[in-house]
Amino acid sequence: MSALNRLVLLIFAIIVAVFSLALLLLAFPFIPAQYEEALGRFIFESDVITLFAIFTLILSIKFTFNAMESGSTYDYYITNNTEYGKVKISFDTIKSVALSSIKGINSIKEAKAQINDDKSGISIIITVVLATGTIIPEVTKLIQKNVREVVETTTEITIKEVIVVVEESNNYSKRRVG
Repeated sequence: MSALNRLVLLIFAIIVAVFSLALLLLAFPFIPAQYEEALGRFIFESDVITLFAIFTLILSIKFTFNAMESGSTYDYYITNNTEYGKVKISFDTIKSVALSSIKGINSIKEAKAQINDDKSGISIIITVVLATGTIIPEVTKLIQKNVREVVETTTEITIKEVIVVVEESNNYSKRRVG
């Protein structure tokens, strides 16, 4: 969101807050009747309020379209600052690197990756389906080690943690009943 859009959004939020406060004050009995009557007349009979309503409606429509537009094209990136400038690495790239780091582990039948970026660091969540008979602690440690080493080496991004979720441990072949 551009600086101008942020400024307009701030002004819009302040205007809506002031108007909401005025309406809220009308609802409570602690305002003297003369002020309540004057405020009510100002709100319901003023041309300024009509212009305000039109202005807020236009801003609401603008922000609705901005939200719909930016929601579909927004990508998530990790930004590294280097001595030459910024490097942005997309979450999809990190997922691909993480998944390629575990391709050689034979007991993994299926794998998915997810990236969580919060204030404390980057977490990579690997969800796997393992073959029957797999020793889960050994394979999950190997997954964690491979993902951390390859992603940190390839992207120079420090990984806070690698979480491995084992969804199921079934043989994919159909069993015959009978």
